[in-house]
Amino acid sequence: MSSNNKDSCLYEPKILVIGAGAAGLAAARTIAGRGNNSNCRVRVLEASDKIGGRMFCDEIDGFHVYSGASTIHESFKTVRDLAAELNVDLHRSPRLKGAQIYADDRFWGLYVGGSLRQSLTSLRTMLFSPCHTLGGALQMMRLFSILKNNAEKLDFELDSRILELDSNESFAEFARANSLGRYMRQGGELDLNCFTAGTAEEVGAAYGMALLWLWTVNPKSRSYLPKKGISDFVRSICTSVSDSVSVSTPVERICVENGQVTGVVTGAGENIEADSVICATTASTASRIIPGLPQSVGAVLERVTYGSCCNIALGLDTNILAEGSHAALFPPESSCMITMVTNLKAVTPDAAPRGKTLVHALVIGEHARALFAMGDQEIVDCVLEEMRRFFPHMPEFPLFARVYRWPEALCLSPGGVLKDMHAMRTVLPQSIRGLFLAGDYTRLPSLNGAMKSGIEAAQASMSYVESEQAVT
Repeated sequence: MSSNNKDSCLYEPKILVIGAGAAGLAAARTIAGRGNNSNCRVRVLEASDKIGGRMFCDEIDGFHVYSGASTIHESFKTVRDLAAELNVDLHRSPRLKGAQIYADDRFWGLYVGGSLRQSLTSLRTMLFSPCHTLGGALQMMRLFSILKNNAEKLDFELDSRILELDSNESFAEFARANSLGRYMRQGGELDLNCFTAGTAEEVGAAYGMALLWLWTVNPKSRSYLPKKGISDFVRSICTSVSDSVSVSTPVERICVENGQVTGVVTGAGENIEADSVICATTASTASRIIPGLPQSVGAVLERVTYGSCCNIALGLDTNILAEGSHAALFPPESSCMITMVTNLKAVTPDAAPRGKTLVHALVIGEHARALFAMGDQEIVDCVLEEMRRFFPHMPEFPLFARVYRWPEALCLSPGGVLKDMHAMRTVLPQSIRGLFLAGDYTRLPSLNGAMKSGIEAAQASMSYVESEQAVT
């Protein structure tokens, strides 16, 4: 930072944040929240016309609709701490849950707790469903033992612990090496489909282990949500930084001179100067807009891959799922292009008005990519036609429908990327001064990882500009 044209006593350093998703908002909130303890100004540049990225939520006639992220796990300490700072009350999800799994041309019910009838339904599923066999159950017990022995390393908050487990193998390779084939066919593959919008072959072994321990295998695992769903949390964090965000402002290039960030050039050709830049985009966007990346950094970014997802939200007058069920699941070998249908009201009753139901249909992978080529109404018509094949109570017309397209929905973190990313984060600040990366791909991928990366990038950015100002 030159002192020729900047009075160090009066100059107020500017930090630009690229991207107003979870990582970018957390970064902006951290900088703005310093108040009088920091003389840094923050501005967020968001390419789309909406704030929130994959956390974006809509409120439609009393329905609280999410476009991507929907749940805050109890282990997400960074997210829960931020919710507390914003005075957003989080409530534990109910213990009583149910899901329907489609196999042999029918749904099979599985319930955690519930009525005697639901318990008998679960027993029948475990005894007679092709989704569950004794061999698969025994293999799941083996997986439980493996994951429990590594539980301290499968921590989404203290995510550096998992690095020693991060080999180059995929979760599919890990499953084959540990003789978990029946478990994968009976539920493991489907779980990873739902958690990542990808496949076990695409997901790294360490990341897959963490996800399954977090959401499926650990019987003590619980999640949290605000009363109206995650929209309450998203709205609060967006409101806290909205004055700093410029939407519809894509960044074409981050400017670097003599190994130091100087600002950005927007898609409209505007040059915006900055003392530090936090790139809180996807890995592919970061790779595209940052010129002159060291080969070691660029190679890691190019290894990051994402699952594709099309999320169709439907407001309905009636519940189309079985009573007490929060989801209907379709294994990869089923004839349905939909992977999961969820009833959000089953876990957050205030997410929809009284007497109404909020349903989300999740389409992933190649089926999602086929939908991306269609218009919104064509997608809705296609999905509704598909749902009527499996849900006899599906109304002819929903109260509303919204389509959310995510070509890069969830980071798949292939084998070895977690370890390489950790090493890369130590190299980048020495290569391009004033540049910091944030996003779920830079940590153990999750909403928690995204927000933690944004907070840490903001702290590092403020320390950088303050040290540069002290020198000048």
